[in-house]
Amino acid sequence: MEIYIKFISKSFQKQITYKIEYFVGFINGFLYIFVFTSLWNALYAEYDANAFKSGFTKSSIITYAVFVMIIKISFSMDDQITTRKVRTGDLVTDLIKPVSYFCITLSECIGQTIFHFLARGLPILALSLFIFDISFPINVTNYLLLIVSATFGYLILFMINYIIGLMAFWFFDTFSFQLMKYGMYAVFSGGVVPVDFFPASLQSIVDFLPFKYILYIPTCIFLGRFDEDEVITALIGQICWVALLFAISKITWIRAMRKLVIQGG
Repeated sequence: MEIYIKFISKSFQKQITYKIEYFVGFINGFLYIFVFTSLWNALYAEYDANAFKSGFTKSSIITYAVFVMIIKISFSMDDQITTRKVRTGDLVTDLIKPVSYFCITLSECIGQTIFHFLARGLPILALSLFIFDISFPINVTNYLLLIVSATFGYLILFMINYIIGLMAFWFFDTFSFQLMKYGMYAVFSGGVVPVDFFPASLQSIVDFLPFKYILYIPTCIFLGRFDEDEVITALIGQICWVALLFAISKITWIRAMRKLVIQGG
């Protein structure tokens, strides 16, 4: 466990060195929030809240837009780690280490996420509290459930990236896989538009995909949009996806190792 903590620390320190990238990311994240909140303000000013049939009031949709973007910013991670290591051959150095490559990669991503949460997520959240009309729950249970649900959501996102990264063992260019993931993540995770606004036919598709469990579910649980039974169902859904993606990760890794050929002994 100690060695993985060192990987987390090293990854965190590496992020600190990119100061210009940090400021650009901070401004970019806040601009996203400003654009989406302005859009929702305009829509709810033009139409009655009941017209959307989503259960969101103007205040609650603004709160959702801010918080879901905070989670998305905090979940930032390098999804090209494995692809890059396979291309350069640096993966070999990780394979000779007496540690799990899966855990090494996860540790590196956690270090990046901690940095983005502390350096971008929290400052943007603090700024948003002063600028926008938002309010968060005061019940401690909501925050505890957020930690649990966000952890599951983070693992789901990480393993999707991890599995796509392993595609580099079979495909020279994984850009098409990454592009497909970006598109589905942007649309189906609830990061732009809550799933509640989707038509029924599209919601049935979203329910069979893991993406809504990354951003939408943790945000709705935290904001108290689910009752007790719905919270339990949502958490079980997250656990099932974590277990399924972990199994796929292990199987893909085993097959990748069978395909790996190292020259020179």
